[in-house]
Amino acid sequence: MHTLISEEKNMPIKLGQTYGHVKQTAFSNRVYHKPSLRKPVIRHPGVMRRSSAVLDRNKKVEASPPAPKCKGKAWDDFIACLSDEMKKL
Repeated sequence: MHTLISEEKNMPIKLGQTYGHVKQTAFSNRVYHKPSLRKPVIRHPGVMRRSSAVLDRNKKVEASPPAPKCKGKAWDDFIACLSDEMKKL
């Protein structure tokens, strides 16, 4: 596992999979309804934290946030616009 230093907080960032905060079921995966997607989603325990690719993508999103470009649209149009803007990054 590698460690990087966060630029904004000077705290170590762990690369790799870490445990999440939510207790898991005996079957390991959790199913829940995600209203923003309007469908059920299956989540696997653990979280992939801070790969170098994620850090690079976060810097791009911070430099040019996509959400304000889609502001004021209906929800379905907003999601489509946000998806298009994220593909441009």
